[in-house]
Amino acid sequence: MPTIVTVSTSAASAVTIKPSKTTVASVVVAPSSNISLGSLTNVDIANVADGQGLIYSAANGKFESGSLTGVVTEIKGGSF
Repeated sequence: MPTIVTVSTSAASAVTIKPSKTTVASVVVAPSSNISLGSLTNVDIANVADGQGLIYSAANGKFESGSLTGVVTEIKGGSF
């Protein structure tokens, strides 16, 4: 069963978890307000250009920049 820990603070916090019959696990959680897409391990933003979007590549296991096809440019509808 996973353990969910919520940290509600603006400062870095050390969290230690010790479930029964296991080794103690510890991690430091530090909030950041300046995260970029390029810092994510499954996103490749090399050679990105204006007007492109992120497209998932199963071959590479990453989201990569590319031209979007079949983009919706207009939505016509009635009452919702």
